[in-house]
Amino acid sequence: MADYGFPVVKMDFRYAVKSYLDKKGVHICQFKNNLPGYEWIKAFLKRHENLARRINSNMKKVRAEVDASLIENYIDNLKEEVKDVPPNNIFNYDETNLTDDPGNKKVICKRGAKYVEYICNFSISATSIMMARNAAGDLLSPYVVYRAEHLWSTWTENGPEGTRYNRSESGWFDAVCFEEEFQSTLLPGVKNLDGPKVIIGDNLSSHISLHVLKLCEENNIRFVCLPPNSTHLTQSLDVAFFGPMKRSWRDILRKWKESDSGSKFATIPKDLFPRLLKELMAILEEKRRDNLTAGFAKCVIHPLNKQTLLD
Repeated sequence: MADYGFPVVKMDFRYAVKSYLDKKGVHICQFKNNLPGYEWIKAFLKRHENLARRINSNMKKVRAEVDASLIENYIDNLKEEVKDVPPNNIFNYDETNLTDDPGNKKVICKRGAKYVEYICNFSISATSIMMARNAAGDLLSPYVVYRAEHLWSTWTENGPEGTRYNRSESGWFDAVCFEEEFQSTLLPGVKNLDGPKVIIGDNLSSHISLHVLKLCEENNIRFVCLPPNSTHLTQSLDVAFFGPMKRSWRDILRKWKESDSGSKFATIPKDLFPRLLKELMAILEEKRRDNLTAGFAKCVIHPLNKQTLLD
């Protein structure tokens, strides 16, 4: 059932056992109305080591509908584009956001406590960030977009070296922000490399413009779009990099909110964000290369292996 996208929970499994016993005409006196208890389920899973409990992740139907033909067409096209291109010339970019919420964590409390609350200021605000890296494990400088009408110089100080900053009304990357990011971060990072270059990214309309495509043509850059609704399979930054990055960010955020200065603010001041981002990038640097190359391998961008992705 889990293979087809409909995994069962403990209650489902208990009733499956009850139905099996009722149909066979078998009565188990230890089970109330032939319905096994949770301790029996726990023992059953322990006896069968090929079964395990995991926290599921929700997937929209449009993502689940991605079929083999779509993946095959994408890989066949990618194979032509990356042919004879070295790994340090193959780049992947993606945007994500760093929220102002440090999230929940497991704590120690009295047994039976129903409401365990942790006093901490947080909000639903978030800051967008674009990351780009190559198949050799090299990471380009981040590009930050604030949600604001104007950009102040104090919001750009004390951050990671080479980081660029911008703003938009929505706080997300629009066409103007992406063009500026492409010209100021992506293009300088790839245009001086020898031979053809490949840039792989989402097929969002804001990421595709005539000006960007013209710059790619002038600098021997091949622009490859990922198939729609397939980034959970094909976007290497989503698969192997953003997860560890956000976990580290929540630790940094929680530590700052517990400090004397952080406890005074309801949300992260924009002039403090660059300093926290610099701390995050320093932590990621320790395992950066392993995480980045693992993402390319998992998404079969490098080395290229169509069957692995289809499986």
